Amino acid sequence: MPYSDILEAKKVWSKTREIIENGQIIKDVKTDRNGKEVRLTNFPDKKFNSISHVRPHAKNASDTYPLPEKDKLTNLDEYTKHCFWLNNTYVRDEIYLKE
Repeated sequence: MPYSDILEAKKVWSKTREIIENGQIIKDVKTDRNGKEVRLTNFPDKKFNSISHVRPHAKNASDTYPLPEKDKLTNLDEYTKHCFWLNNTYVRDEIYLKE
């Protein structure tokens, strides 16, 4: 990965850290048509950055990490595990199309 791409991906890491430290993980809580609670996050998505994004990576809803700061909207002190992902378009363009 070129150094410039690493710097761009670091923006996702920095934004995610800021969101967690400020207790602003949850953007909205909705109920789907099956009556299941769905939490929408403020984590960077694919539109935020051309290299990477954050999305869930938990086995189930109880697979969580403790939070350093409670979420301001829900008052949760733990949250479902998430991780950093490379965008599929980045992988396509930088790996598959450059062979």
